[in-house]
Amino acid sequence: MDKVVAGIDVSKASLDICAAGQTRRFANDATSWRALGSWLRGLEVSRVVMEATGRYHRRVHQCLHDRGFEVILINPLRARRFAEALGHLAKTDRVDALMLARLGTVLDDLEPVAPQEAFLNRLEDLLVVRARHVDARTMLRQVAGEVDGDGETLTQTTIADLDERIAELDAAIEALIAGDPEQAKRYRILTSIPGVGPVTAAALLCWMPELGSLDRRQAAALIGVAPFADDSGQHHGARYIRGGRRRPRDLLFMAAISAARCNQDLAIVFQRLKAAGKAHKVAIVAVMRKLIALANTLLREQRCWSPEAPARSPA
Repeated sequence: MDKVVAGIDVSKASLDICAAGQTRRFANDATSWRALGSWLRGLEVSRVVMEATGRYHRRVHQCLHDRGFEVILINPLRARRFAEALGHLAKTDRVDALMLARLGTVLDDLEPVAPQEAFLNRLEDLLVVRARHVDARTMLRQVAGEVDGDGETLTQTTIADLDERIAELDAAIEALIAGDPEQAKRYRILTSIPGVGPVTAAALLCWMPELGSLDRRQAAALIGVAPFADDSGQHHGARYIRGGRRRPRDLLFMAAISAARCNQDLAIVFQRLKAAGKAHKVAIVAVMRKLIALANTLLREQRCWSPEAPARSPA
């Protein structure tokens, strides 16, 4: 018997559901999640497809998982491309729910996703709030040189206040990680790599929890630094990167710039590519790829970085 699949479009205030040819809207709150579970059971739904929407989907995901539903999370861009491939160019909450249900029916080999553990949720919240503060500080620093008098004074005061808040968030992130022995060990391994600082290490813990269980190609593709072909017939285009997880990739980019200077092995890679005529960003992306592969290897082998290669026991 075919599984009955429900599609759920998640927003901050509401959930739009399409299942077994029916559509319905529920509030995105605890009371409505229980009612939603009962309604889905009545329709004999066993599989639920929803978009990963940052924090808005977390609790309904947990509730449905606890009630025995298979929950599949889909990248929103992937869901939109699926709808467009079917000719649905309009975008409404109801259409999105319908397309998610159809996607889950057509792609029946999609793997259910367990809810993210509480530690990672808390770490993600702190990292997102920190990023917002950093963005605000950067914007104000740009404005500071354009205003005079009271405007400049207030801007500098606000920047100083943001500096304090960011320092407090950094301390909270470190305290959270230190409170989890397994994550603290992974954090020590990551920060031992020249070029990888505390924020980048925390981001990799949060948004790349699979590190240590992947091969180097999988790790590069997951974060979005794997080169993809652009060939068709006699056309052989330049390789390019795309997709992946933007937040850790942005921080890995900054880490790669640092590593290209302070990590001797990676500096050699960077200078060799530059000498070969490669563009600056191409060389930096190559360093990013080396960095994520190195982090993956160290976490798999549960050891900190060392300038000397580890001794291998004879076979």
